[in-house]
Amino acid sequence: MSRTGAYIFPSQVHVDDEIRRRGLSKRMDVLLDLASDTLAMDFRAILKNGTEEEANDPRFRRPLINIMGIAGWQQDLRVRDVQPVVVAGMSLGYLTAAAAVGWVSLEDMVRMSHTMATIETEVFAGTDYVSVFFYNCDSGRVFDELRADGLDPLLHLAATVSSNQFLGGCRMSDLEAMKPALMRAGALYRPIPHSFPGHCGLMETVRRRYAEEWQFHDPYGNTSLPLISINDGRPHTSGEIVRQHMIDQFTTVLDWRGIVRYLEDLGLDTYVVLEPSAFVAKSMALDPECGLTPVTGGITGDL
Repeated sequence: MSRTGAYIFPSQVHVDDEIRRRGLSKRMDVLLDLASDTLAMDFRAILKNGTEEEANDPRFRRPLINIMGIAGWQQDLRVRDVQPVVVAGMSLGYLTAAAAVGWVSLEDMVRMSHTMATIETEVFAGTDYVSVFFYNCDSGRVFDELRADGLDPLLHLAATVSSNQFLGGCRMSDLEAMKPALMRAGALYRPIPHSFPGHCGLMETVRRRYAEEWQFHDPYGNTSLPLISINDGRPHTSGEIVRQHMIDQFTTVLDWRGIVRYLEDLGLDTYVVLEPSAFVAKSMALDPECGLTPVTGGITGDL
């Protein structure tokens, strides 16, 4: 008898040599062709010979992470004795999850991802705005300490990843000024390379432009499985609701903790984090309040 399970699709990550190797695995062949043809971009050539900057340009990296998630989903369904009940995805993974269960064609998935990244590049290139990962700290205390110094407007909360981790957006040049308050809060932090801010008020121009510029090339519809929204932490199958959430996510501060709690309450047998899974799986493992013990899977099997 199949075990019940939830599939979790990852956010974007830094493309390193290991991800390049996985991206060139045999199970990626068809999807590399699909993405290359759709975007007129040679995905194999960039994975094999591209510079670090080319491999981590969000206009390439995000569609790559999308198709790796799809390839992993397809592979895992073939080899794991799990009956999916629901899917979820962190940040970029929300788009992958929605496409995996039939909301849009895979061509539209990579077009959407590329369009999002193109607009963000046009808005933020030439600025020193970045995403910053904060850990070993409580987001509320961090902002209390910043507020005590009158510096809280410098940092924009983007996502509460867990009880002791969150993502924020700020200028690199402002991190030094915030350092004393961050130290008092016990916060450790790391600017994320090649990563613009996300999911906060800084993204209003991106949200507006995306809503105006995005066009579906193919029909979109309801999903075949419930998709837990990153906007409200609730399950949906409505294609129209997913479309609106895909737009609104730009300026919605995400609460990944709410999704994890929802998954915990389902009491399923298995929770599979698809590759490239390192960030999501590690985040869960480091969260003392997380009651899930996920397994990792995908195009290379359990990692």
